[in-house]
Amino acid sequence: MNAEDRALPRTHEDRERHTLVDHRAGGPPAAFATGSWLAIGIARVKAERNDACVSAYETLVEKARTSNVHAGSAAVLASDNERRVVVLVGVRGHDGFRHLAAAWDDHHRNAQHRVIAESVSFALYEVAAAIGAVEIDPSSHDAYVYEHVERPVERVADLLSSLGATPEFRGALIFGGDTTTGTVVLSRFEHSAAYTTFRSGRDAINALGSLSGSGETSFGVHPRKTFAVH
Repeated sequence: MNAEDRALPRTHEDRERHTLVDHRAGGPPAAFATGSWLAIGIARVKAERNDACVSAYETLVEKARTSNVHAGSAAVLASDNERRVVVLVGVRGHDGFRHLAAAWDDHHRNAQHRVIAESVSFALYEVAAAIGAVEIDPSSHDAYVYEHVERPVERVADLLSSLGATPEFRGALIFGGDTTTGTVVLSRFEHSAAYTTFRSGRDAINALGSLSGSGETSFGVHPRKTFAVH
């Protein structure tokens, strides 16, 4: 299930709709267990709209957590170049994702005149594998990298043994798309240079393919806000 080109509201929208949201950066480390389901959204924005997009996603997550969607742990991450905002929201399988998608669609339709994102993708994923320190921690100074590849999740999961032996590697989550949405890898290294060295190696290229260099499928991110399970 995949929904494209949703609009996002500006930051003041949460005040207008009386949703109490703490937009200060931070939060407890967010964890997602193997076998759990997540909705993953990516908004492509202009750099000057990055903060507004982060705040908008924080509002949407808080609404999902306090409504009948019953969203679980969640995290909002911004790309290092401030052109992407990623949101991960724990959901209760396919039904939970449908409820979340419907709720966010309604939210967006009511805010079409306050669009801040160039485009948005939104899809359901399952945590297929995890290794090491997989928590998404806003207080961490580690380098997080988000990558989407059009490869079967089983092939990508074979990379875990190589990852575990990589210098400065901290942890990784591998998400398998529910339909044809590919595979997502969220990895964590002590420094970004360690990821670059790993990603240019033979094992990584065999499992993930060559990097396009466009920043569309792989980019550094840093956690801005996390939400724990109620």
